[in-house]
Amino acid sequence: MSYLSLIRYENYKNLEDQEIKFSNRPNIFIGPNGSGKTNVLESVSLFLPGKGFKKQSLENITKFNSISPWAIFGKFKKENLFVDILTTYKKKENNNIKKESFINGEKQKKFLNSNIIPPILWFIPEMERLFSGPPSLRRNFIDRIVYSFDSSFLNLVKNYLKLLKERKNIIEGKISDENWLNQVEEKIAKFGIEIIYKRNETINLINKNFLKISLLKKNLNFCKISFTEEFSNDIIRTENNFAFEKYLKELKNSRKYDMIVGGCKIGPHKSDIEVIYSKNNLKASFCSTGEQKKIILSIILCQSYCLKSKFKIKPIVLLDEICSHLDNSARSILLDLTDWLNIQVLMTGTQKNFFSFLSKESDFFTINNGNIKKY
Repeated sequence: MSYLSLIRYENYKNLEDQEIKFSNRPNIFIGPNGSGKTNVLESVSLFLPGKGFKKQSLENITKFNSISPWAIFGKFKKENLFVDILTTYKKKENNNIKKESFINGEKQKKFLNSNIIPPILWFIPEMERLFSGPPSLRRNFIDRIVYSFDSSFLNLVKNYLKLLKERKNIIEGKISDENWLNQVEEKIAKFGIEIIYKRNETINLINKNFLKISLLKKNLNFCKISFTEEFSNDIIRTENNFAFEKYLKELKNSRKYDMIVGGCKIGPHKSDIEVIYSKNNLKASFCSTGEQKKIILSIILCQSYCLKSKFKIKPIVLLDEICSHLDNSARSILLDLTDWLNIQVLMTGTQKNFFSFLSKESDFFTINNGNIKKY
């Protein structure tokens, strides 16, 4: 099982060009707001496909006034072996920006998989509106969990969304070909059903393991996750062959509506979930801010437990400004992540005493104006 043992920066945001050595224990970064704490955590998330948890333009991550692109070097330790990973970006002649990755100096054609980089999970302050914001926030949250269990899920979703755009062009009259439209809709139905099934398998796995953990950890109030959107529930309840025919029929019936309104009326891109909190049997959206934060941390704990127990993988967990709105039961969740599951956790906060409940083996760093030093 691997962990991040070292990271080095070049031209990255406000951080000095420097090197940080991590332990596989909790690593906590202390500093005032704006000092660069979140940038440290974001840099770790950039080892995954995409733009990191801030979803900023890759070009804008470069240090102000720097003419060279940013580069983040990481050393991952897996058992007794070290793997060197470099992630950066390249600007092409057509001004398109492409992320690039290198393993031990060799450029990768495809992005890195969990055999090299473990799943990276996170909580950031923006997620406090997870249950009150639009459904897309909850879909993305569930999809990150699915991806941590099955790395092929990312390409599945990308191909599905690409087909939706293709269908949109056809039904809006930009391309006139009935046979092509039928073929595209068949692929949409196939991929859409697969996405719904994979999400449902993940939700069932999380729910099942929540019950297991609640028996092991009496202080944990488990959560129950479910779809709220009727179409996904209908597909799940319908046998596979009939589900495909049902999906196709719905797509054809919605062509005129989609031509006028735009987009696609049905499918997993419209799905939504709800979470019931067992402590008070309330929907998460009705719970207090502190309870909602606790619910998200509990789901991350359960996700980490599934990765370790079922998939034999230890994730890396990033927790930004984590100590606000936390009571003792929420702190116990953090202790379960660091001590019980024994996984690598990176946390940030403005004061060291906020983390006094953690093990004495935790490593603390100070950060000020982008300069990081170990306590």
